[in-house]
Amino acid sequence: MVYLKCKIQKKTKMAKKYHLARKGREIQMKKEKGITLIALVITIIVLLILASVSIAMLTGDNGILTQAKKAKEETEKAAKEENAILNNIEDYMTTGGKYDSEKGVNEPQIVSGMKKISFTLPEGTNKGTVIKEGEQGFDDKNWYNYQESKWANAQTEDGSMWVWIPRYAYKMDKNQKTIDVKFLIGTSDNYYDENGEKKTAKRAISGAEEVDTTTDYYVHPAFTNESGINYANGGWDRELTGIWVSKFEAGYASGNNSAPVKASSVNYTQTTAWVPAVEAGTSSESTQPARNWLDGKYGETKTAIKYPTFQPKTYSMNYININDAYNISRALTESGNIYGLTSSTDSHLMKNSEWGAVAYLSHSKYGTNGVEPYINNINLNNSTQSVYAVTGVTTGTINAGAKTTTIEKVNGTTGNTANDGICTWDQIEGQKASTTRNMYGVYDFSGGTWERTAGYIANGNGNLKAYGASVAYDGDKLKTESTKYTTVYPHGQEDNANIDNSSKINYPTNKYIYGDGIRETSTGGTGTTSWNSDYSYFPALGNPFAGRGGGYWYGSSAGLFSFHRYSGVSYYHNGFRPVLVAL
Repeated sequence: MVYLKCKIQKKTKMAKKYHLARKGREIQMKKEKGITLIALVITIIVLLILASVSIAMLTGDNGILTQAKKAKEETEKAAKEENAILNNIEDYMTTGGKYDSEKGVNEPQIVSGMKKISFTLPEGTNKGTVIKEGEQGFDDKNWYNYQESKWANAQTEDGSMWVWIPRYAYKMDKNQKTIDVKFLIGTSDNYYDENGEKKTAKRAISGAEEVDTTTDYYVHPAFTNESGINYANGGWDRELTGIWVSKFEAGYASGNNSAPVKASSVNYTQTTAWVPAVEAGTSSESTQPARNWLDGKYGETKTAIKYPTFQPKTYSMNYININDAYNISRALTESGNIYGLTSSTDSHLMKNSEWGAVAYLSHSKYGTNGVEPYINNINLNNSTQSVYAVTGVTTGTINAGAKTTTIEKVNGTTGNTANDGICTWDQIEGQKASTTRNMYGVYDFSGGTWERTAGYIANGNGNLKAYGASVAYDGDKLKTESTKYTTVYPHGQEDNANIDNSSKINYPTNKYIYGDGIRETSTGGTGTTSWNSDYSYFPALGNPFAGRGGGYWYGSSAGLFSFHRYSGVSYYHNGFRPVLVAL
């Protein structure tokens, strides 16, 4: 029993010892687990702290990645700026200083007899003023800015005003009726895109290819050397940086403006002309011997044409046929002219390509951005002197019908204080009659007189020689190919019984010609199919010559893209406009 009792006690002691040992191990394990968990938590916290610090170091305002990104951007910016500087230097050197890299456009080429002019609208007034180069307030640095629709203007010695149309390429959207313009560098075909990258525009390489200006930028043909393709699109005999266009239609030099009245070397060639009944002394319109209304002379076939002037509020020069308009336009630079121009400048009757160059630039964001200029719808009804249109005026509407008034009311010398509803070119509302809807644009491109342009179809009609021998003939030979001064449009087999049918036949034959504001901006050869519902009648039969812009009574049919057919005869509603090229 004693033995058994001792054995039991021994086992009990061993059990207790085992239990205590086990319990100690459990306590130790718990301690170790606790330490491990704490260590894990601490490790995670430390890692999170390190991660946040690392992220901050990488992405913060002063982080490595942020600084690297900034460094990359600054490097790229510096590279672009350096490249731009190099491009500017290159552009300046390659263009002879003709490209204004700061303004992104070719510098105007001032010719002999010209002075720069700009315009200002004094605060609190409704009327702008002209500031000439050398006068107080003239800012030579800012006298033009095409980005702000401020086209460069200049004035010749007689008071005529001229507007610079710089070389450009264009692309159009016919559905949206929009035109995008890229100014070109010097005489090249290169331009800078929105990212500052230099690109090259396309051009026609022959006179027998259909050009699609909706897919690519094309150099406007008015500025290109097309001597190699027979001047198919109205080009020139050399590459041009730009052209000067008269700011207003041709007008009679008289007491209504400051131009001197002086005879040119050009004589009237037409011996008869349509005149109003009051002049003819009959009950209806009739023909009378041609005359220069300033002289009041009739029947003198050798009457010299007085030099026209191109100023605002001037009687539009009418009753002059296409032949005489062409010849007087070529004579603006002859010795003894009133403008101060010399033989270093070429003058000529505006071609359709040059009309298109002005119209397209006007329609772009550098002009009116798609809004048509107000129409010149003033009718002077001046039957005594047989002049009806006046330059640089409007009633302040886009397409209103004709308003009959007097030159005195236009000048503000009679009538009410509002000039009887007349807005002159320098007044706020009158400025909207220009191609920029401010004083810097070209006027009378909508309304005024129908403007004769140096374009025709060589269909052999007798009127080509009767009224436009200088334009369409070389001696007794009809010119069937274009020159740098005239554009010959192709024609089809005309319908001798119906002129409208003939216009419809002739219209599609000009599909290879672009830039002139005819095929590209219209859908047919008769009607009002041009953009803005402008007049659209293609030359045909006895009306083989082209006219542009619409007359003062045409309302909504007048406009930038209006084109017309006519015989070439002198008439009361036909005028003209010249272009100057620096040689």
